[in-house]
Amino acid sequence: MRLTELLALEHVAADFFVGQSPAYDWGRIYGGQVVAQAVRAALHTVTAPHRLHSLHAYYVLAGEPEQPILYEVDRLRDGRSFSTRRVVARQASGAILNLDASFQRHEPDLDVQETGLPDDIPAPEDCAPVDWPCSGEVREVPRRPGEARSQLWIRADESLGDDEALQVSALAYLSDHNPMDAIALSHPIGQDWDWLMTASLDHAVWFHRPARADEWLLFDLRGHGLVNARGMATGTVHDRRGTHVATIAQEGLVRVNRDAATSEGGQGT
Repeated sequence: MRLTELLALEHVAADFFVGQSPAYDWGRIYGGQVVAQAVRAALHTVTAPHRLHSLHAYYVLAGEPEQPILYEVDRLRDGRSFSTRRVVARQASGAILNLDASFQRHEPDLDVQETGLPDDIPAPEDCAPVDWPCSGEVREVPRRPGEARSQLWIRADESLGDDEALQVSALAYLSDHNPMDAIALSHPIGQDWDWLMTASLDHAVWFHRPARADEWLLFDLRGHGLVNARGMATGTVHDRRGTHVATIAQEGLVRVNRDAATSEGGQGT
């Protein structure tokens, strides 16, 4: 399913929208899809010139790809400068995602940037392509041994045009790709996914400047260790010119896969 098709929600009632899913190899819906569709639903209820500036989402249940997803938008506030929406994504099993999104009217004020592309970062054309069964192209920056860090160049795999709402929804879609990679790399066996059971718990994105998700963006995520089977990753998103377009934070669950450990003679947890 193309990304534009994935983000084309059906409007079924006032502030209610329905989204569909492709089949995924791992049997559950990619989390970035539900976040992006929830953002798209919220955007349908916000009028210009308010722009999305942040989202905070909790993953409640794993989504079933064969079922449609109902998005219910709650218009919490419409203010002069800011508007706030809450979106609950539901399937037959119940709520699978809860997302809060905030929108701000553009204010002509200072634009100060403190971060840029790392000096040693290779261009996407010089990085190895990664097979990703979702709607995007991925190139991986070589990892440094012993570092819980995931750096990927990512872009949508089709042109999205000049629709800013579509571009920001697509950026939300891409933002869930590599935080769990950075988190899992803090684990001693984080290089071997067959030994780990992982799941995203919550996800946040701050959108600083307009960006094109159909052009190469560097997602630079760092893990911050593990405690109580939970890990944290934070990082930045820059375009090829070095413009800091977004910041990402995610908490994830990381457990040793008991079945894999037992079958290989290891000890379960």
